[in-house]
Amino acid sequence: MANTNLSAITSARGPFAVDHRRNLPANIVEDELSWRSLPRSAQPSINPMVVATRWRSFDQGICEASAENPVDYHLVAIVLRREDVRISLFGRTVHDGIAMPGMFHVTGPGTVVHCVFRGPYDVLHLHVPNALITELAGDATGAGTPLRTEPALTQDPLGERLARALLAAEDLGGSFGRLYADCVSTAIVARLLGSSRSSASRRAKVAELARWRLKRVVDYVEASLADPVSLADLAAAAGLTRMHFAAQFRAATGLPPHEYLTRRRIERAQEMLLEDDLPLVDVALSVGFQTQSHFTSVFKRFVGQSPRAWRLSGSSGLANSCRDGSETTIASIRSPRRPPLYEGSTTT
Repeated sequence: MANTNLSAITSARGPFAVDHRRNLPANIVEDELSWRSLPRSAQPSINPMVVATRWRSFDQGICEASAENPVDYHLVAIVLRREDVRISLFGRTVHDGIAMPGMFHVTGPGTVVHCVFRGPYDVLHLHVPNALITELAGDATGAGTPLRTEPALTQDPLGERLARALLAAEDLGGSFGRLYADCVSTAIVARLLGSSRSSASRRAKVAELARWRLKRVVDYVEASLADPVSLADLAAAAGLTRMHFAAQFRAATGLPPHEYLTRRRIERAQEMLLEDDLPLVDVALSVGFQTQSHFTSVFKRFVGQSPRAWRLSGSSGLANSCRDGSETTIASIRSPRRPPLYEGSTTT
């Protein structure tokens, strides 16, 4: 977080301030019944607070969703799993292809957004009142400045860690869980407000991996999740040396090649845990782990639960396809095969 005064943030409502809202939802982070919808039970009253919702599914079909941001809210979308998505703002495509965990996008008030999800997705949405942005920005910088919107997805590994910390509020529950969630949500907004373009411009820039090379690597990973895969194997799939490949792959995805491979193995394991009644050791071997204990350790590090606990708790809400909602226009389209990756326009 750049040039952000933590005491200024907490003093706005007091370091232990509690948002006294009526008819609070049962869950701290509710699954969205319609895309980007703010739960009626979570409408802020006097004190503006961030409301977190989650849009997720393991469905393999295609899902289209459209929505218009309320005029009094910004919306921060943080990607929690690898997904294939096309995002358009006011009819203009800003991303078409793979979105990696930790990527985020900020849309301003009144923005018309359309998305096509090609397969599973998991996105955390933060509904940020304009009044809160003005309050935090004014306290931290001395002038009320809007939350900066970007024309394309932006990578922020720390933002992803904060988002997953926010989801952990459900484990606390009750008033403590809600206070914890409010603090983490405010920290995410403060980080976005305090981010500096100049610091990014000072970093040495590395050319991103060409789209056709990235597609070859993605296809190779998908076909090799059960097999041992080395950096040399991935570089060979891209047609580059290991040194050039690793840097360009990270520039394109925001992740080192090994972490990308591990994430895909864990995501495939999650799908298998929902779809099949296989023993955990068979799931582990099917996604490239040599032992169940190693699989369990890595799974817990990425997901926050053991595979067994996640299998018991993860089936509710994750296998849902697009749902019709009164506040957004949502349609679900089934197809016997998914469209090719990177079909359509490039990211702008």
